[in-house]
Amino acid sequence: MVSIILFYFSGAVIVLLLLAKIWETKRRKPLGVLTLISKGDTRLRSLSHIAAHSYGDLKERGEFFVKKQLPLHTRNFLNKSEAVIKEKSQKYLGDIRNTKLLKPKNEGISEFFKNISEMEKETAAGLEDTPENLAIDSQNSEEEVK
Repeated sequence: MVSIILFYFSGAVIVLLLLAKIWETKRRKPLGVLTLISKGDTRLRSLSHIAAHSYGDLKERGEFFVKKQLPLHTRNFLNKSEAVIKEKSQKYLGDIRNTKLLKPKNEGISEFFKNISEMEKETAAGLEDTPENLAIDSQNSEEEVK
C-alpha cells in the first residue's frame, strides 16, 4: 500500500516539475521552485567534491599510518617491553645463566645407556673372579693336579 502511494506521489511531482519547466521556458522568468532545486543541486555537487577530497586525504593518511607509522611504533613498543622484561627478570630472578634451571637434566635414553654400560662393566669384572673362570685358567695352566 505504501509503495503504491509513493509511486503516485513521485509521478505527480515529476509531472509538476515538467509543467513548471515548460511554464518557465514560455515566460522566460525563473520559477522559485526550480531555482531552489538548481541551487540545491549545485550545493550537493560541491558537498560531493568536498567529501571525495576528504575521503582521498583520509585514505592517504590512513595508508601512511598503517604502512609506515604502525610498524615503527610496534617495533619500538616490543623493544621497550623486552628491555623491561629483561630488567625485571634480572631483578627478581638474578642472573640465571649457567644455573641448574637452564641445564638439561640427564634423563631418558642417555641415562638408560649409562646404566647398561655400568652393568656391562660390573659383569665383566665379576666374570674374572668366578670359579668357572678359575677352572678354565687351571686347565690351561701347566701345573699338575696333586
